[in-house]
Parts: sequence; C-alpha cells; structure tokens
Amino acid sequence: MPKIRLASVSVCLATLSAVLVSVAALLPALGNAPPVRIAVVPAGGSGIEQEAVDRISTGLQDLQNVVISTVNPDWYVVCNIQENTNQMSGAIRYNGTVTVKTTDGQVVSSIAVQKYNQDFSLQPGAPLNKKLVDNAARDVIGGMSERAMGPLQQAIQTEMDTREKVIGASEDADKDNYGEAISLLAQITPDSTHFKQVHGMIMQFQVEKHCLELCNSAQGKAKKGAYGEAIGLMRQVDKHSKRYKFAQNKIAAYRAASGGRAH
Repeated sequence: MPKIRLASVSVCLATLSAVLVSVAALLPALGNAPPVRIAVVPAGGSGIEQEAVDRISTGLQDLQNVVISTVNPDWYVVCNIQENTNQMSGAIRYNGTVTVKTTDGQVVSSIAVQKYNQDFSLQPGAPLNKKLVDNAARDVIGGMSERAMGPLQQAIQTEMDTREKVIGASEDADKDNYGEAISLLAQITPDSTHFKQVHGMIMQFQVEKHCLELCNSAQGKAKKGAYGEAIGLMRQVDKHSKRYKFAQNKIAAYRAASGGRAH
C-alpha cells in the first residue's frame, strides 16, 4: 500500500462518507464477519440455464461462509447459455458464461465455455440429431458448473478475509490503535471488491492518528503552561476528525487558563 500524504488526505476526508458505505455494511453488531450472500440466477430463464443454476447452487451449499439467497444478496452469479444451431450445415453450438458480480456491478469473476457438435448425417429438411443437441447442452452445463467453482471459492475466501480485516481494523480504531488498524487494512489486495473503500478507511485512520498525536502533544504543552503552543497544535486538528469538537473545547479552555493572553 503506497504511503499517502496527510495534506491530500485532509482535503479528501470530507468526501469519504459515501465511499465507506459498502464497508460499513461489513460491520455487524457482533464481532463476527457475516457470510457472503449469493443469488444464483439464470440470465434468460431457459431450462438449460436453470440446470446450470441448480448445479452451481448445489456446489455452493457445501461451502462455509456462504448463504444462497435472492434476498439482499452481496453477489449475483448469472448463468447465461446461448444456443446456436444451423439445420442447413448441421452445426450445433452452445456458448455458456458464468458471471459473478456485486450488486453495484463490479465483476468478481467470469468464465466462458463453448461446446460444438456437428451432425454429419443430416438429411435436407430433417431435424438435427436430438442426441447431439442434448449432449452439447449437457456438456456446456457441466463445463460451466465445474469451471465456475474454482474462481468462486477464491473470491469467497478473499471476501471473508477482507471482512475479517475490516472488522479487526475498526475494533483497533475504536481503541485509538490507528497504527495497527492501518497495518491490517494495508494487507488487503486489489483482488478485493472493497479495495477502494478500504483505501478510504486507511486515509481516514491516517488523519485520525495524526489528530490524536496533535491532541496528545497539545495537552502535554498545556500541562507545562505553554498554552499558546497548545492552542497552535489544537488548531491543526482536522475539522472532519472526530476529535475536532474536543480540540475546539480545549482551545477555549486554554485561552481561559492563560487569562486570555494565549491565542
């Protein structure tokens, strides 16, 4: 994770609330990371797409940290199968894709499978060989289901790892352990769908860490009677920091303690 300049962070902090909405959803009332809610759906509602949906759903049911549900899902697994048959040439082609995406449209993973059969015994005007057609459909369904599971399992593991780190970092930040929180979040890679939001959290925690240091230093100065220096430090506390109100109250208190001489 690249080091971020605090000057630019301070400017950006005002706009972070919208960026952090999806990360906030990862933080349950209890400290455990919630499972990934996944809706497996057919793209066009065809019977063969539904077969692929059923196979993938069955595979996912055996995985930990997964809930199969169309109610408030985190991800959609969309199964799409395109059939292209040509009675004149005898070509039988099925193209299948499985696309995993978040509710805001981020693509988590995508695989594609193609199956081609050729009916060489085709007579003019006769229908295509049903067994060849069925075999092509069955092969593409099987290929989709098999190939989709590996990337899905990896993506689920990445998601759970992200959720656990976000929760751990938030708990550290609540205790003002910002260094630990930042170190934990820095381990999250761009493979995570929450990478942008996590980057925003790091920016937020860097600002809060800096403001905590300013407050601590200012209070140390005030104990020694250096109210002017203390006020100067408290004035540097970012107005978007959770310590801003505290800093303003201390500034007023230090002015009063100095008899109005310190500004």
